[in-house]
Amino acid sequence: MKTVLSIFRDDIRAVSRRFFALAIIVAISFLPALYAWVNIYANGNPYANTGGIKIAVASVDPGIDLGDGTHVNMADEVAEDLRKSDKIGWQFPESAEEAIDGVESGEYYAAVVFEKNFTYNMYNFEQALLDRKAPITYYENAKKNAVASKITETAAQNVQESIKTKYLETVFGVIFDETNDAADKIRAGSTADSVIAQLRDLRDTLRAYDTAISAFTDKSGSVHSGISTARKKLANTRKSANESASSAGSDLAKARSSLVVLQKALEEREKKIEKERKTLENTVNKLNDSALTPAERAALEKQARDQANVLKSDIEGLLASFPADSDSAAVKAISAVLTSMISDLDAISASLSDPVVTSALSEELKKLSQVSLAESVASLITTMDRTLDLMEPLMKSMSSMLGDIDPVLKSADGTVSDLDESLLQMQKLFRGTADKVDDIIAKVEAASGNDKLALLVKLLGGDPEEYAKFFSSLVDVEVEEVYSVASYGAAMAPFYSVLAIWVGGVILVSILKTHIDRKKYPGVTEAQAFFGRFLLFFLIGQAQAAVIVAGDIFLLHCEPVHPWLMWIAAAVSSFVFVMLIYALTLSFGDIGKAMVVVVMVLQIAGSSGSYPIEILPVVFGKIYKFFPFPYAINAMREGLCGTYGNDFIGYLAELLLFAVLALAIGLFVRKPFIAMNDFVTEKIEETEVL
Repeated sequence: MKTVLSIFRDDIRAVSRRFFALAIIVAISFLPALYAWVNIYANGNPYANTGGIKIAVASVDPGIDLGDGTHVNMADEVAEDLRKSDKIGWQFPESAEEAIDGVESGEYYAAVVFEKNFTYNMYNFEQALLDRKAPITYYENAKKNAVASKITETAAQNVQESIKTKYLETVFGVIFDETNDAADKIRAGSTADSVIAQLRDLRDTLRAYDTAISAFTDKSGSVHSGISTARKKLANTRKSANESASSAGSDLAKARSSLVVLQKALEEREKKIEKERKTLENTVNKLNDSALTPAERAALEKQARDQANVLKSDIEGLLASFPADSDSAAVKAISAVLTSMISDLDAISASLSDPVVTSALSEELKKLSQVSLAESVASLITTMDRTLDLMEPLMKSMSSMLGDIDPVLKSADGTVSDLDESLLQMQKLFRGTADKVDDIIAKVEAASGNDKLALLVKLLGGDPEEYAKFFSSLVDVEVEEVYSVASYGAAMAPFYSVLAIWVGGVILVSILKTHIDRKKYPGVTEAQAFFGRFLLFFLIGQAQAAVIVAGDIFLLHCEPVHPWLMWIAAAVSSFVFVMLIYALTLSFGDIGKAMVVVVMVLQIAGSSGSYPIEILPVVFGKIYKFFPFPYAINAMREGLCGTYGNDFIGYLAELLLFAVLALAIGLFVRKPFIAMNDFVTEKIEETEVL
C-alpha cells in the first residue's frame, strides 16, 4: 500500500507543480460535462415548440341540412377549433388538392382531409356503421423528418380524440334536443300521454342503436373465429409444408437424374431412326438402277416399303410417348417434327411403285435427314430443367411465405378487436341513456294524473348542450404520473450523463499515461503499478462525475427527487467505467482503446437509454445485460425520478460486478500480454507516424 500511495503522491505533485498540466486536468474534468449538458439542453422540451410543425387541414364535406332547416358542417366546426390551437402549426389551404400537394412538396409535414361523409355520419349512426369510407383521410410526409412524422401522428390522434368527443356531443345533443322539444310541447298544452309516446320512440331509437352494435359485434365474433381457425390451419399447413419441402428436395434430385436418363433415351431413339432412314435411302437409290429386272424391282419395292413402315412405326412410337394435349412449347415442337416425318414417309411409300417419281425420292429422304430432333429434344430438356430450378426455391420459400401470412391475420384480428371495443363503449352509453328514458317513463306513469305534466317538465327540461358535454365526458381519461420529470431533457439526463462519464474515461486514457516509470520504483509489482496510477485516474473521474451532476441540477434544472443518490450513482459509474477503460488500455494498449470505443458504440445503440429495449432489434435485447450502461442509467433514474424498494442498491451492485471484471483484466488477464504489448508499442514507435 505504501508503494501505491507513493506513486499516487508523485503523480499529484507532477501535475500540481506544472501549470500547463494542471490546466489540462481541469479542462478534461469539465469537457465530458459539456458533452452531456449540450445534449440535455438540446432535448430540453422539444414538444413545447411544435407550433412550427405545419399540418394542413382541408375539407370536402358539404355538411347536411337538419329537419328544422338548419345547415350543419361539423368539419368546419372542428377546423374552427383547430384555428384556436397554437400547439401545432395548423394551416388551412383553400382546397384538399392544395393540402395534398403541399404534403408531397414538403411544404406541410402532414394533412388532415375531412371527407364528404364526415358530417352525415355524425347524424346518422346506423349509416356510419355500414359506411366503409373513412370520414377522415390523413396524409403524411415521412421523408421530410423522422421525428416530425411521429409528432404529426400524435397531432392526428389528438384530432381524432377531439372528433370522438364532438361526435358524442352531437349524438347526445340530438337526444336531449328531442327531450327539450317534448318539454316545450308539454308547456304548450300537449297531453302527458303524447309526450310519453315520444319518449318511447326515443327509447326505441336508442335500443335500435344498441341492437345495431350488437349485430355488428356478433358478426365480428364469427370473424374472430374465422381468423383463429385460419391461423390454426395455417400452422398445420406450414408444418406439413416443412415436411413436404424436405421430401421435395430428394424428389427434385431424382427428377434431375431422370432428365439425364430421358435425354440419353431420346438421343438413342434418334440414332436408331437415323440409321433406319439411311437404310431406306440406300434401298431407294437401288430402285433408280435402270438395269433392274421387273422381279428385282418388285423385290426392292417390297423391301423399301417394309423399311419405310418400320421407320414410320418407330417414329409413331416416339410420338405416342409425348402427351397430345401438352401446353409445353418444346413438346409441341417435337410432335410437329415427328408428325411431318410420318407424312413424308407415307408419301414415299405411295410413290415407290412409280418409276418416274422414284428418282426424286432420294432427295426427299435427304430432306428427311435434315429434319433433326436434336434441337427440339434439347429445348425440351432445357425447359424441364428450368422448371425444376424454379420449383426448388419455391419449395424452400413456401414455409416462409406461409409464415408471413400469420402476422397479417393477427393484425386483422387486432383491428376487429379495437373496433369492437370502441363500439361496445358507445353501446354502453346508448343502453344507459335508454334505461334512463325508461326510468322517466316509469316515474311519470306512476304519478297521478295532475302531477304527470309537472313531473315531465321537470325531468325533461334542461340545457341539451350541457347534457351532451356531460355524457361525452364519460369517455375522458385522467392521467396520473407515477414518476414525474421536469422535462424531456431531464428524462434524457441519465443517459447523456452516463455516456459523458464513459467519454470522460476515454479522454483520460487518451491524455494520461497508463504505465508508470519503473526506473523510479525498482521492485514494484504489477498490482502496485496498476493501483498506483489508477488512483490518479479515479480522482479525475470523480471530478468529472461531480461536475456533470452539478450542472444537471443547477444549470439545467433537472430537479432530481434525490440529488445525493443521483451523485452517488454517477460516482460509482465513474469508478467502474474508469477502472474498466484503464484496465483494457493498460492490458492491450491501442487495441484496448479500440475495444473501449466499440463497447461505447454498442451501448449507445442498445442500452435502452433513449428507446425501450423491447422495441430495439432482438440482438440488443440479448446482449445489453452484459454491458454496464443499463445498470448505471437505471441507478441514476432512481435518483432523478424516485426510488422503488431496493432497486437503487441492486443496480449499483450489478454495476460493481464490472469493476470485478476490470480488476481481473488488469491484474491477471494482462500478464500474458505484457511482452506482446511492449513489442507492438515498439513497432508502432518505429513507424514515426502512429
